[in-house]
This record gives sequence, structure tokens and C-alpha cells, in this order.
Amino acid sequence: MDGMAFLAARDVLRLRSLSLLICALLCWLLQYGSVQYAAPQVAALFQAAIAVAWSMLLLWLWTRWRGLALFAQGTSLWPALWGGMLFTVQWACLYLAVDQMPLWRVAVVFALLLGLFLVLLTWRGRRRAWGRRLLIGAGGAALLGGWSWFGGHAGAGLLAVVAAWAFALGFQQMRCAQMQPQELMRWRFYQLCVAALLLPLAAVAFSPSWNFLPGTDALGAIFVQTLCGGLAFPFLLAAASPHARNEAPGDALIPGVLRPDA
Repeated sequence: MDGMAFLAARDVLRLRSLSLLICALLCWLLQYGSVQYAAPQVAALFQAAIAVAWSMLLLWLWTRWRGLALFAQGTSLWPALWGGMLFTVQWACLYLAVDQMPLWRVAVVFALLLGLFLVLLTWRGRRRAWGRRLLIGAGGAALLGGWSWFGGHAGAGLLAVVAAWAFALGFQQMRCAQMQPQELMRWRFYQLCVAALLLPLAAVAFSPSWNFLPGTDALGAIFVQTLCGGLAFPFLLAAASPHARNEAPGDALIPGVLRPDA
């Protein structure tokens, strides 16, 4: 009976993880689908800047209401700033990519490259394995980049590759599956703070269009991006991990990021 109960519990956990992963995927698709919907009224990078600012504000209001501390004193924030810069690069590249290429193609390129980069980053072995990793990564990037090129979307394909690399680096650094809920909330808040500072500058400097005539439907689409991409996606992804912790939120510091002795 104990063995059967263990198997049943394991199946329930797997089903829960799969359901949460599907929800995270739907959030991702809704976020970037709404970018394309609002693009005729608001340029993609300006959408990203508004969505990330709203996300930061809503998360800060939530933590104030719940009485959760977001800042740790006497610690170095450089790793958190680095994570925020990676997040900014990822969002900026994906917003530009979906503005230039069909969403399904961006999703395929991003997903395949993300899987490849995560394997490369987590593949442990001897130093000589780095050569093989670089060859595999270059080969995969060349194949998908060529596919995008022949589809007439060379720039968008390259943006999706860079976004996948930034996401993989940030995901490995974050290690969200081992985080307490409050730790993950802090980490996300730092990401959003850095992106809220950098994305408006990127929009002004690199946006191919300065179109900014938001209507009600465009503002609604940006709010969908705020909820789905800025807030829901990372927490669903963390909860979908089979190793995610289920303890109550604590006041622990972010592993490798906010430890005073790190």
C-alpha cells in the first residue's frame, strides 16, 4: 500500500507540474501575442518599458500590502543587477523579434535554442567538453539562424537566439527551483527594477519605430503583458519544477545573490 500511495503521489505531482508548465507556456504566448496585437498603436519596445514598469509597481504594492521585505541590507547587489540586465536583454530581444516575425516561428526558435543552451550550461564534465559545447551551440545557432534567414527574418531570428541565451544564463543563475517563494519574489523585483531603468533607454535608442498612440485596447494588451509576462510567468515556471519547495515563505536570502558571506 505504501508503494502504491507513493506512486499515486508522484503521479499527482507530475500532473501538477505539467499543468503549471502549460499555464506558464500560455502566459508566454499571451504576452507576446498581445505585443503583436498592440504594435500598430505602440511600438514593441515602448510596450516592454510600460509593461515592466507596471509589473514592478504591482509587485511592490503587493509586497507592501503583505508586509514582505524586499531588500537585504549589507549585501552585494551585483549578481542581482547582472540578472536584471540579462532579463532586460531577453525582453528587449523578444519584443523586437515578435514585432518582425510570426509568433509561432519566434516560439520555435526560442524554445529549441533555450533547450540547447540549458543543456550546454548544465552539462558537467572535463574542460575539454567546452569545445564540444561550443561546437554544438554554434551548430544549432547556425541551423536555426539559417532557417530564419531563408524565411526572410534574419534579424528576428538572431534576436530570438540572443533572448534564449540571456534567458538560459538568467535561469541558471536564479536557480528558482531551490528558492523560497519570498526569495523568488525578491529576485523578480530586482529584475523588474533594472529593466524599468534600462528598457525606456533601449526603446529610445534602438526602437525601429516611435509609434505611441495607445488606445484602450492597446493599454489592455500591455496590461496582459504585465500580468502574464511580468508577474505570473516566473512564478508558474518555478512552481512547475518537480524540485520546487512548498514551504511557507521565509525571510531567507537569495542563494548566491543576497548572502552576506557570498
